[in-house]
Amino acid sequence: MRCGRELKMGNNDIRHRSSVCPSQFTSLYLANLDPQVSEEMLIQMFSGFGKIIRSLLAKDFRGDSRGFAFIEFEIADSAAQAVKHMNGRLIGQKILYVERTPKVDDGQNI
Repeated sequence: MRCGRELKMGNNDIRHRSSVCPSQFTSLYLANLDPQVSEEMLIQMFSGFGKIIRSLLAKDFRGDSRGFAFIEFEIADSAAQAVKHMNGRLIGQKILYVERTPKVDDGQNI
């Protein structure tokens, strides 16, 4: 099954954006995080949906939250349930935005 879209790059060069369906993604992108939310708090909030393999809260040079994070689950269904139940929830003083995303590689600059 292919879910990606064809992208025309010019001169009849066609590339597929993704060969993986978003419904198969195990990673989540979290945005609009309240500055008081820690990585430990995120793990606690999301661990009820399934086993978390990795989490990463983006921080600035001072160690303060940049307002976004990534969480990777062991299975795609856990990620789907987390999006369904956590997207749009008020966490601290902000409404949390949660969406599925391709896996973020270790060492990738965020």
